[in-house]
Amino acid sequence: MSHHKKRRKPCPEAESLATEHARVFEAAVEAGRRAGRKAAKRKLKRAARYGGLQLSKPLRESVLRDAEKAGGRAAYAAATKALRRAGSRMALAPAPGHAAADFGSPTGAGPAAGAVAAPPRRMPGSQVVMDVLRVERPSRSMVRIVAGGEGFDDFESNGAADQYVKLYFTNPSLGLLPPYDLRSLRKSLRREDFPASRSYTIRRHDPVARELAIEFFIHEPAGPAAAWAAAAQPGDQLVLSRPKGKFRPDPKAEQHLYAADDTGIPAIAAALERLPRTASGRVFLEVEGPEDEQEFDLPLHMELTWLHRNGEPAASSNLLSDALRDIPAPHGRVEVLALGGRDAVRDIRKLASHWDIEQRRIHVSSYWTARRPGRTWPVQAAAGPRLEAGQRRDGTDD
Repeated sequence: MSHHKKRRKPCPEAESLATEHARVFEAAVEAGRRAGRKAAKRKLKRAARYGGLQLSKPLRESVLRDAEKAGGRAAYAAATKALRRAGSRMALAPAPGHAAADFGSPTGAGPAAGAVAAPPRRMPGSQVVMDVLRVERPSRSMVRIVAGGEGFDDFESNGAADQYVKLYFTNPSLGLLPPYDLRSLRKSLRREDFPASRSYTIRRHDPVARELAIEFFIHEPAGPAAAWAAAAQPGDQLVLSRPKGKFRPDPKAEQHLYAADDTGIPAIAAALERLPRTASGRVFLEVEGPEDEQEFDLPLHMELTWLHRNGEPAASSNLLSDALRDIPAPHGRVEVLALGGRDAVRDIRKLASHWDIEQRRIHVSSYWTARRPGRTWPVQAAAGPRLEAGQRRDGTDD
């Protein structure tokens, strides 16, 4: 095992459009939280002045925090609508001599002159059906599925950095068409043929580009989700639920301490993109080896350390907890986010309980438990060269 430390290198390329959108959302949420707290404070003061109910200090603070959250959610929804309208205006009003841009196309090619776009199709129920636009490989062991299409309008992001969805996978031999009527299928299908569901973090949601990205950690033995992602190709359908999740980085924190294994990297990356550019702190990420590292757009004063298992089973790895134990104990206004296997995050939770940090600033979540992968079905390999030459779909070299 080795501790490989890498400091942020200046990126010569311009920041991505998605990063700019994340900053807009972060600013909107922060402004909404301040406005919500201010409005609630004013109302409580006015009520007390005119003989209203006097709240205890803890209850008053709880009411103000709820107002902050409500204000942040409302501001995020407003920012999403504004950016979506801006994207629509860009598509409808192209520059002279140029066709309108098609934001749903991975190539950016616009529709033919004079063409009228069909209204978006709405899916009933709690499932959203999108089309795979492209498949990317940010590292040896990670597959990024970028989806969009008509179903994108049915998805409403909740703005959280760790927002996650349930993905649904079916036996292709049954020929089931999404969205799936799970109640009916439960009565008509054998248990082993019932659609499998797995929870995955949204890596990126871009309402202007009309794209949603989810990253899959490819491992062995592969379950239905990893097997599907390894064989996915443009045109395939991605079936997902409405999002959940609630973590939003605190821009006022003095330090940020983030830690995760392969499964938590998408949420950590999304959180980093939402931090102010002046944020400072440490990030510890555990992967198998150097080929599994990724490039991130880190804030100026965030230090990233990669931890390599080098063949040690992920289920028995103590790299994250050991790394956090080796640094000076955090104290004060520090925000902690730890994601990964059940045993690893349990050790981190015990460790963090002894730090001089408010417990509400410590966010620890178990993403997986060592067990059998469950059901798998034959998956037809996707056509076309989407992996590096000499590399198999399980992420290892031939």
